[in-house]
Amino acid sequence: MQKPSKPAPKITPSKVYLKRLQDWSGDQKISETVLSAWQHMEPMLDFIGKNSFTAIKLTFGEEGTSGYVKPAWLAGLLNSLRQKTENAFIVETNTLYREKRSNAVGHLHVAESHGYSLDKTGIPVIIADGLHGRDGQNISIRGDHFENVKIARGICESDNMICISHVTGHMQSGFAGAIKNLGMGCASRQGKLLQHSGTLPEITVEKCIGCGACMSVCPANAIGIKKKKAILVRERCIGCGECTVACRTGAIDIKYDENVVKFQEKMVEYALGVKKALSSKIVYLNFLENVTKNCDCMSKNEASVVPDIGIICSIDPVAADKASMDLIGIDKFKELFPEIDALTQIRHAEKVKLGTSQYEISEI
Repeated sequence: MQKPSKPAPKITPSKVYLKRLQDWSGDQKISETVLSAWQHMEPMLDFIGKNSFTAIKLTFGEEGTSGYVKPAWLAGLLNSLRQKTENAFIVETNTLYREKRSNAVGHLHVAESHGYSLDKTGIPVIIADGLHGRDGQNISIRGDHFENVKIARGICESDNMICISHVTGHMQSGFAGAIKNLGMGCASRQGKLLQHSGTLPEITVEKCIGCGACMSVCPANAIGIKKKKAILVRERCIGCGECTVACRTGAIDIKYDENVVKFQEKMVEYALGVKKALSSKIVYLNFLENVTKNCDCMSKNEASVVPDIGIICSIDPVAADKASMDLIGIDKFKELFPEIDALTQIRHAEKVKLGTSQYEISEI
């Protein structure tokens, strides 16, 4: 006689809060709205103590774009946070692609030009993976794609985090919100490369000047010089990407060749690594404002694809992103990127227990 199957465990929906705001024209009003949302979450954030090193994770946007969360909008929140801890700081990591934000010096220049400076916010900015993005730490996750993930050391050494995400579309994941801000935004350079690419770097000999800069930074001794040109010993290469940064002539490149399903799943597993590194002491604020087709890494301004909605708050990144998708309309992201199923990241996030897509939403 066949034993009756056990009923599936009941999943408790995560709490999600929505603070509506349709007029984003006045900084003071926006700051008050953000502060109101933050104050609603504060009673749940007893992990932020007087001596906590609290990381405020956001992106400054690429040079040439205005599509990012403005520092003036966070004035009330930052002032409130300064009263809870003396050790709050704004944190970001270097980009994998070659623009100003691919090293800490250029990154800080972009941050300051967009208003994120100590004299304007009262809170310092730290680039968590070091000058060239090499400063990372292995976090064990045992996922489908990774046993360990490489998270920026400055993130791992934080006590807790406020993850502030500007929701947009994305050319590889379809949707970019809290999960992407964690998974891609908190990885070291090597971690970003491992998410984006399934192949090793390639050398364009015509661009190579034989300077040896790539060879000097390679941790695996996988690069040599032959006839005044760099050569890659593929059997030794570990795919860390450091050579792509060291090369000043653009002779070494990576292929962004990972398919959209694997990319999303890898991104989710990196987000899980951040959650584990910080023992789940993270709160999420998703800004549903100026939702554009592409993310803030694009060096241009784009028109919004939907009317502005407001701010989503939660302590569950999966619920925060699923609620954001639902409010905007999942069909909108399918329309923008017909070949990408943005719900892939939600399904994999549930599988690896990053959070749940089931939520109860309350307006505040």
